[in-house]
Amino acid sequence: MGTVTYRDGVAILQLILFFPISIAGIYLWKLSGWRAGGKIWRYVVIVSLLRVAGGICTMLAININSSHIIIAEAVCEMIGIAPLALVYMGLLGAIDVEKRLPPMPLHLITLACLIGLILAIIGVTNADLQDYHPGSLVKAAMGIFLAVTVVILLLSAWLFHQLSFSMRRYQKKLFIAIALSAPFFLVRLIYSAIGDYSSLKAFAIRGNVTVYLCMSVLEEIISIAITMAFGYSALLEKDFPQPTSVAQGGLGQKHNEV
Repeated sequence: MGTVTYRDGVAILQLILFFPISIAGIYLWKLSGWRAGGKIWRYVVIVSLLRVAGGICTMLAININSSHIIIAEAVCEMIGIAPLALVYMGLLGAIDVEKRLPPMPLHLITLACLIGLILAIIGVTNADLQDYHPGSLVKAAMGIFLAVTVVILLLSAWLFHQLSFSMRRYQKKLFIAIALSAPFFLVRLIYSAIGDYSSLKAFAIRGNVTVYLCMSVLEEIISIAITMAFGYSALLEKDFPQPTSVAQGGLGQKHNEV
Protein backbone atom coordinates (compact mmCIF):
# COMPACT_ATOMS: atom_id res chain seq x y z
CA MET A 1 0.00 0.00 0.00
CA GLY A 2 1.30 3.44 -0.90
CA THR A 3 2.06 6.21 1.56
CA VAL A 4 -0.48 8.99 2.09
CA THR A 5 1.34 12.27 1.51
CA TYR A 6 0.61 15.92 2.32
CA ARG A 7 -0.83 16.37 -1.17
CA ASP A 8 -3.04 13.34 -0.68
CA GLY A 9 -4.33 14.99 2.50
CA VAL A 10 -5.26 18.06 0.46
CA ALA A 11 -7.14 15.78 -1.95
CA ILE A 12 -9.00 14.26 0.99
CA LEU A 13 -9.93 17.77 2.16
CA GLN A 14 -11.36 18.53 -1.29
CA LEU A 15 -13.38 15.32 -1.23
CA ILE A 16 -14.78 16.14 2.19
CA LEU A 17 -15.74 19.73 1.33
CA PHE A 18 -16.66 19.69 -2.34
CA PHE A 19 -19.09 16.79 -2.18
CA PRO A 20 -21.55 18.67 0.11
CA ILE A 21 -20.88 21.82 -1.92
CA SER A 22 -22.07 19.98 -5.03
CA ILE A 23 -25.24 18.89 -3.20
CA ALA A 24 -25.85 22.46 -2.02
CA GLY A 25 -25.27 23.70 -5.58
CA ILE A 26 -27.92 21.32 -6.90
CA TYR A 27 -30.32 22.53 -4.21
CA LEU A 28 -29.75 26.20 -5.14
CA TRP A 29 -30.13 25.29 -8.81
CA LYS A 30 -33.52 23.71 -8.13
CA LEU A 31 -34.59 26.52 -5.81
CA SER A 32 -33.86 29.23 -8.36
CA GLY A 33 -35.37 27.29 -11.27
CA TRP A 34 -33.61 24.71 -13.42
CA ARG A 35 -33.55 26.98 -16.47
CA ALA A 36 -32.57 30.33 -14.96
CA GLY A 37 -30.57 28.88 -12.07
CA GLY A 38 -28.56 26.73 -14.43
CA LYS A 39 -26.78 29.83 -15.67
CA ILE A 40 -25.12 30.09 -12.26
CA TRP A 41 -25.36 26.98 -10.15
CA ARG A 42 -24.66 24.31 -12.74
CA TYR A 43 -21.14 25.71 -12.98
CA VAL A 44 -20.74 25.51 -9.20
CA VAL A 45 -21.83 21.87 -9.43
CA ILE A 46 -19.39 21.26 -12.30
CA VAL A 47 -16.44 22.71 -10.36
CA SER A 48 -17.39 20.70 -7.28
CA LEU A 49 -17.67 17.45 -9.21
CA LEU A 50 -14.33 18.13 -10.93
CA ARG A 51 -12.70 18.55 -7.54
CA VAL A 52 -14.35 15.39 -6.21
CA ALA A 53 -13.23 13.46 -9.29
CA GLY A 54 -9.71 14.87 -8.98
CA GLY A 55 -9.58 13.87 -5.33
CA ILE A 56 -10.69 10.34 -6.18
CA CYS A 57 -7.98 10.13 -8.86
CA THR A 58 -5.38 11.26 -6.31
CA MET A 59 -6.54 8.56 -3.90
CA LEU A 60 -6.37 5.92 -6.64
CA ALA A 61 -2.87 7.04 -7.61
CA ILE A 62 -1.59 6.12 -4.14
CA ASN A 63 -1.77 2.41 -5.02
CA ILE A 64 -2.16 2.42 -8.79
CA ASN A 65 0.64 3.70 -11.00
CA SER A 66 -1.28 4.63 -14.15
CA SER A 67 -0.63 7.46 -16.60
CA HIS A 68 -4.37 7.63 -17.30
CA ILE A 69 -5.12 8.37 -13.65
CA ILE A 70 -2.39 11.02 -13.55
CA ILE A 71 -3.79 12.68 -16.69
CA ALA A 72 -7.34 12.58 -15.32
CA GLU A 73 -6.15 14.14 -12.06
CA ALA A 74 -4.30 16.92 -13.91
CA VAL A 75 -7.25 17.65 -16.21
CA CYS A 76 -9.68 17.87 -13.28
CA GLU A 77 -7.30 20.24 -11.51
CA MET A 78 -6.56 22.57 -14.41
CA ILE A 79 -9.97 23.11 -16.03
CA GLY A 80 -11.77 24.56 -13.01
CA ILE A 81 -11.15 28.21 -13.93
CA ALA A 82 -13.56 28.26 -16.88
CA PRO A 83 -16.67 27.17 -14.93
CA LEU A 84 -15.71 29.52 -12.08
CA ALA A 85 -15.60 32.43 -14.54
CA LEU A 86 -18.97 31.35 -15.93
CA VAL A 87 -20.42 31.50 -12.41
CA TYR A 88 -19.74 35.25 -12.44
CA MET A 89 -21.29 35.54 -15.88
CA GLY A 90 -24.39 33.86 -14.51
CA LEU A 91 -24.51 36.24 -11.55
CA LEU A 92 -24.34 39.22 -13.90
CA GLY A 93 -27.14 37.74 -15.99
CA ALA A 94 -29.31 37.29 -12.88
CA ILE A 95 -28.65 40.90 -11.86
CA ASP A 96 -29.21 42.38 -15.31
CA VAL A 97 -32.97 41.79 -15.55
CA GLU A 98 -33.39 44.99 -17.59
CA LYS A 99 -30.90 43.76 -20.19
CA ARG A 100 -28.58 46.75 -19.92
CA LEU A 101 -25.54 44.67 -20.84
CA PRO A 102 -25.23 44.15 -24.60
CA PRO A 103 -25.82 40.46 -25.44
CA MET A 104 -22.97 40.08 -27.94
CA PRO A 105 -20.09 40.60 -25.46
CA LEU A 106 -21.76 38.17 -23.05
CA HIS A 107 -22.00 35.50 -25.73
CA LEU A 108 -18.38 36.14 -26.77
CA ILE A 109 -17.17 35.79 -23.17
CA THR A 110 -18.98 32.48 -22.79
CA LEU A 111 -17.53 31.29 -26.10
CA ALA A 112 -14.05 32.40 -25.02
CA CYS A 113 -14.36 30.40 -21.79
CA LEU A 114 -15.33 27.31 -23.74
CA ILE A 115 -12.44 27.78 -26.17
CA GLY A 116 -10.03 28.24 -23.27
CA LEU A 117 -11.42 25.11 -21.66
CA ILE A 118 -10.89 23.06 -24.82
CA LEU A 119 -7.34 24.39 -25.27
CA ALA A 120 -6.50 23.59 -21.64
CA ILE A 121 -7.79 20.01 -21.91
CA ILE A 122 -5.90 19.37 -25.16
CA GLY A 123 -2.75 20.98 -23.78
CA VAL A 124 -2.74 18.89 -20.61
CA THR A 125 -3.67 15.56 -22.19
CA ASN A 126 -0.89 15.93 -24.81
CA ALA A 127 1.77 16.95 -22.28
CA ASP A 128 4.36 14.79 -20.56
CA LEU A 129 3.15 14.96 -16.96
CA GLN A 130 6.28 13.27 -15.64
CA ASP A 131 8.26 16.33 -16.71
CA TYR A 132 5.47 18.83 -17.18
CA HIS A 133 6.08 22.22 -18.74
CA PRO A 134 3.08 24.31 -19.86
CA GLY A 135 2.86 24.33 -23.63
CA SER A 136 1.54 26.98 -25.98
CA LEU A 137 -2.05 25.69 -25.79
CA VAL A 138 -2.12 25.85 -22.00
CA LYS A 139 -0.59 29.32 -22.02
CA ALA A 140 -3.10 30.47 -24.63
CA ALA A 141 -5.94 29.13 -22.48
CA MET A 142 -4.62 31.01 -19.45
CA GLY A 143 -4.36 34.19 -21.52
CA ILE A 144 -8.01 33.79 -22.48
CA PHE A 145 -9.04 33.28 -18.85
CA LEU A 146 -7.10 36.36 -17.73
CA ALA A 147 -8.72 38.50 -20.45
CA VAL A 148 -12.17 37.12 -19.64
CA THR A 149 -11.74 37.90 -15.95
CA VAL A 150 -10.77 41.50 -16.67
CA VAL A 151 -13.82 41.92 -18.93
CA ILE A 152 -16.13 40.38 -16.31
CA LEU A 153 -14.83 42.73 -13.61
CA LEU A 154 -15.26 45.74 -15.90
CA LEU A 155 -18.81 44.69 -16.81
CA SER A 156 -19.60 44.19 -13.13
CA ALA A 157 -18.38 47.69 -12.28
CA TRP A 158 -20.28 49.22 -15.21
CA LEU A 159 -23.51 47.43 -14.33
CA PHE A 160 -23.20 48.41 -10.66
CA HIS A 161 -22.83 52.05 -11.72
CA GLN A 162 -25.88 51.78 -13.99
CA LEU A 163 -28.06 50.26 -11.27
CA SER A 164 -26.70 52.13 -8.27
CA PHE A 165 -29.85 54.24 -7.82
CA SER A 166 -32.45 51.62 -8.76
CA MET A 167 -31.11 48.39 -7.33
CA ARG A 168 -33.37 45.71 -5.91
CA ARG A 169 -32.44 43.95 -2.70
CA TYR A 170 -31.61 40.65 -4.35
CA GLN A 171 -29.39 42.46 -6.87
CA LYS A 172 -27.45 44.09 -4.03
CA LYS A 173 -26.75 40.70 -2.51
CA LEU A 174 -25.57 39.26 -5.80
CA PHE A 175 -23.25 42.24 -6.28
CA ILE A 176 -21.92 41.63 -2.76
CA ALA A 177 -21.34 37.99 -3.74
CA ILE A 178 -19.23 39.15 -6.69
CA ALA A 179 -17.36 41.82 -4.73
CA LEU A 180 -16.44 39.57 -1.80
CA SER A 181 -15.66 36.38 -3.70
CA ALA A 182 -13.80 37.91 -6.67
CA PRO A 183 -10.55 38.61 -4.72
CA PHE A 184 -10.28 34.93 -3.80
CA PHE A 185 -10.96 33.92 -7.40
CA LEU A 186 -8.27 36.35 -8.54
CA VAL A 187 -5.72 34.75 -6.20
CA ARG A 188 -6.67 31.36 -7.65
CA LEU A 189 -6.22 32.74 -11.15
CA ILE A 190 -2.87 34.35 -10.32
CA TYR A 191 -1.64 31.05 -8.88
CA SER A 192 -2.37 29.26 -12.16
CA ALA A 193 -0.97 32.11 -14.26
CA ILE A 194 2.33 32.07 -12.37
CA GLY A 195 2.51 28.31 -12.84
CA ASP A 196 1.88 28.61 -16.58
CA TYR A 197 4.04 31.63 -17.38
CA SER A 198 6.98 31.23 -15.01
CA SER A 199 9.51 28.57 -14.06
CA LEU A 200 8.95 28.92 -10.30
CA LYS A 201 8.90 25.38 -8.91
CA ALA A 202 6.54 26.30 -6.07
CA PHE A 203 3.78 26.96 -8.62
CA ALA A 204 4.42 23.95 -10.84
CA ILE A 205 1.86 21.18 -11.24
CA ARG A 206 3.69 19.17 -8.57
CA GLY A 207 5.05 22.18 -6.72
CA ASN A 208 4.85 23.38 -3.14
CA VAL A 209 1.77 21.81 -1.56
CA THR A 210 1.25 24.59 0.98
CA VAL A 211 1.25 27.20 -1.78
CA TYR A 212 -1.20 25.04 -3.74
CA LEU A 213 -3.44 24.66 -0.67
CA CYS A 214 -3.46 28.35 0.26
CA MET A 215 -3.58 29.91 -3.22
CA SER A 216 -5.72 27.40 -5.09
CA VAL A 217 -7.75 24.96 -2.99
CA LEU A 218 -8.79 27.25 -0.14
CA GLU A 219 -9.34 30.20 -2.50
CA GLU A 220 -11.78 28.16 -4.57
CA ILE A 221 -13.62 26.92 -1.50
CA ILE A 222 -13.93 30.40 0.00
CA SER A 223 -15.02 32.08 -3.24
CA ILE A 224 -17.66 29.41 -3.91
CA ALA A 225 -18.87 29.48 -0.30
CA ILE A 226 -19.31 33.26 -0.40
CA THR A 227 -21.14 33.09 -3.72
CA MET A 228 -23.47 30.39 -2.49
CA ALA A 229 -24.17 32.10 0.85
CA PHE A 230 -25.14 35.42 -0.73
CA GLY A 231 -26.83 33.66 -3.64
CA TYR A 232 -29.05 31.78 -1.21
CA SER A 233 -29.74 34.99 0.71
CA ALA A 234 -30.73 36.68 -2.57
CA LEU A 235 -33.10 33.81 -3.36
CA LEU A 236 -34.92 34.48 -0.09
CA GLU A 237 -35.64 38.10 -1.01
CA LYS A 238 -39.23 38.81 -2.00
CA ASP A 239 -38.16 40.67 -5.13
CA PHE A 240 -36.16 37.75 -6.51
CA PRO A 241 -37.61 36.54 -9.85
CA GLN A 242 -39.59 33.37 -9.21
CA PRO A 243 -38.99 30.24 -11.33
CA THR A 244 -42.59 30.34 -12.57
CA SER A 245 -42.13 33.84 -13.94
CA VAL A 246 -38.90 32.80 -15.61
CA ALA A 247 -40.64 29.93 -17.35
CA GLN A 248 -43.36 32.27 -18.55
CA GLY A 249 -41.14 34.80 -20.23
CA GLY A 250 -37.64 35.32 -18.96
CA LEU A 251 -35.77 36.21 -15.83
CA GLY A 252 -37.10 39.24 -14.09
CA GLN A 253 -40.23 39.63 -16.19
CA LYS A 254 -42.47 39.19 -13.22
CA HIS A 255 -41.70 39.75 -9.53
CA ASN A 256 -43.42 39.36 -6.24
CA GLU A 257 -44.19 42.65 -4.61
CA VAL A 258 -42.42 43.53 -1.39
